[in-house]
Amino acid sequence: MNLADLSTLVSLLVALSVAAERLVEIVKGFVPFLNQENSDPRKEGIRKSLLQLLAVVSGIVTVFLTRPVIGNVGTDTQGRLVPQLLESWLGLLALGLLTSGGSGFWNSIQTYVNKAKDVKKLEVEQKKIEAAASRRSQGGASAPLSADARTGNP
Repeated sequence: MNLADLSTLVSLLVALSVAAERLVEIVKGFVPFLNQENSDPRKEGIRKSLLQLLAVVSGIVTVFLTRPVIGNVGTDTQGRLVPQLLESWLGLLALGLLTSGGSGFWNSIQTYVNKAKDVKKLEVEQKKIEAAASRRSQGGASAPLSADARTGNP
C-alpha cells in the first residue's frame, strides 16, 4: 500500500465514521433502552453489545449508501485501493467494520486528552502551592499570610 492510498483510506474512514456515528445517535434517539445506562450489569452488557452491533450495521449501511459518492475517491492519485474495496461485497464489509470502530477509537482518544488536561491542571496547581511556600519561606516570619494562604489556598 502506498502513502497516497493510506492517506485516502484514513481520510475516508474518518468521514464515514462520523456519518455512521450520527446514524447510531439517531437510532438511539428512537430506542430509549439503548440511550440509557442500566444499573443491572447483565442488562448493561446486553445494551453495550447491541450498541456495538448497531455501530457495525451503521458502518456497513453508511459505506453502502455513500458508495456512489465515494466510488472515485483515490482515482485521481496513483492509488487504486479505495475503488477496489468498493467493487466487492467483502471490501464493503471491511470498510463498514473499520468505520464502525471509529467512534470507539475517537472516544478513547478524547478520554486520553481529557486525562492529560487533568494532569496538567494538577501540575499547575502544585507549582502555585510550591511558589507560595517559597515566597513565605523567603519572606521570613514577619511576612503576613493572606487569608487564602492561612486556609491552605495559595
